[in-house]
Amino acid sequence: MPPFIRTIPKDKFDMMSFREGQSKTPECKSVGCVIGHCTVLDPNPLPRNRFSRISFYEWSENFTGLAKFGHEWRWCFDSNWVDTDNTPNGAALRIEWLLNHGLPKDWYEQMNGFNPLCYKP
Repeated sequence: MPPFIRTIPKDKFDMMSFREGQSKTPECKSVGCVIGHCTVLDPNPLPRNRFSRISFYEWSENFTGLAKFGHEWRWCFDSNWVDTDNTPNGAALRIEWLLNHGLPKDWYEQMNGFNPLCYKP
């Protein structure tokens, strides 16, 4: 997932919003957050209509294995990152950090800009 995330153009990336649109293909070309863009990696992506039986959060939980709104999920995908590190590279680095080191003890403080980011020198 992180190599793909780094290919997302900055103007198509925003931690504040999911990918929007009603396209029948995953390449909807709208602005969205990291987990929203990752729908293209799923061979059976989330249906893009409001009558779908699966919610976006349920899809993300199934796709990532992270409990929706759990600490690890929030470290990777929370909209609070919009003011701290709203970049595709930062999102990729957070996911890599979680995979390689686990969740930082001060993840919440980092996400909200109170502590320095552990993944940036």
